[in-house]
Formats: sequence, structure tokens, C-alpha cells
Amino acid sequence: MELLKNDLKKLPVLFIGFIFLSFGIVLTKRSDLGMDAWGIFHQGLSVKLGISFGLIIIYFGLIVLVLSILFLKTKIGIATILNVLIVGLIINFFDNLITYIPDTTLEKVLVIVVGLVTLSFGRSLYISSRLGAGPRDGIFVGLSRITKIDVKYVKPAIEFTVLIIGVLLGGTFGFGTIFLIITSGYLVQYFFKLLNFDPKTSSQSRLIDYLPQVKKGTI
Repeated sequence: MELLKNDLKKLPVLFIGFIFLSFGIVLTKRSDLGMDAWGIFHQGLSVKLGISFGLIIIYFGLIVLVLSILFLKTKIGIATILNVLIVGLIINFFDNLITYIPDTTLEKVLVIVVGLVTLSFGRSLYISSRLGAGPRDGIFVGLSRITKIDVKYVKPAIEFTVLIIGVLLGGTFGFGTIFLIITSGYLVQYFFKLLNFDPKTSSQSRLIDYLPQVKKGTI
């Protein structure tokens, strides 16, 4: 129970991370220079299936979560579940709230840069809370842990693959997409260092850890 109490105290940090992440994603979308690879993938699915952008993020997140558990032994924590359930809703909220559309190239570049920094910080902040990684983030965190390869290399490799699939599904991309893929891994790793978090060695709390442990010799 002590572990659960301590982890519940981290929830404000977790939600702040989700808000920054969601806000940054919407800014990159608003820049009209190209979203990140996962954004393009979700956009392609949204177009194909006729489902809102935010809901696609939720539905596909559940699928990725199951696959990550099976193949990457992803640890399921509070953040993992909440990421699946609410990040898509927060993105939908900001997507409807923000009506600003940049006109000039300079404005678009500024918006995508601010979006990149914001979403990278939010991603690093919520993962560093050690309450579990979201389904998509769990992929690069899991592969980094398994392969011992830095996030700045693992994350772009995954995202270039996702980008190709997203484009084939009908998602649109621009030079901003390549910019996001190349730089986001470095930014996430930079923020990880600031937050004193190493995905290759740091452990994440699992939901199973909150269950009472059965002593040996008892039922």
C-alpha cells in the first residue's frame, strides 16, 4: 500500500505531462508543416475509418498496448492505462479549443518548434514519473531497455517505419514531419537527463506491484 500511496502523489506530474504532450501534438498539427509520424499514422486511420483523430488514438493505443505486452513485455502501470483512456480526449479538447492557424512560413515554423519542444517535454515528464509508459512510448522505451540502445536512435527508427505506413494509409506529411522524427528523440533524451531518468535502467511501477504479496507457505 505504501508504494501505491507514493505513486498516487505523482499523479499531478503525470497529468501535467499528458497536458504538455497533448498540447504539443495539436500545435504540430496546426503548423500545417506535417505532424509527427504517429500523428500521420492516426490521421491516415482516421480518414480510412471515418473516426475522429482523438478516438483513433484511443482505439489504436489499446491495440498497441496488447502487442507491447506480448512481444516487448511492457510493464502496465497507472500511466499506461490513463494514457490510453485520456490523452486522446485531451488532444480532442485542444484540437477544438485552438482555432489559431498560422499564415506565414515563419509563424508555421515557430508553431511546430514550440509544439515539438512542448510534446517532447510532456512525453519525458510523464514517463519519468515512473508510473508506466503509454502504449506507443512503451515501444521505444521497451526496445531501448532490451537492446541497450539510446532513445535518440531507437525512436527515429520506429517513427520512420510508422511514417511510411501512415502515408500509405492516406496521411499527409511535410518537411516538418522529418524534422520532428529526427529531433524528437534527441529532445526526449535531453529532457530525460534533466529529469534524471534513464529508460535503459530505470524501473516503472506496475499495477501488479500494488497487489498484496502472498507469503510463501500460505494460500
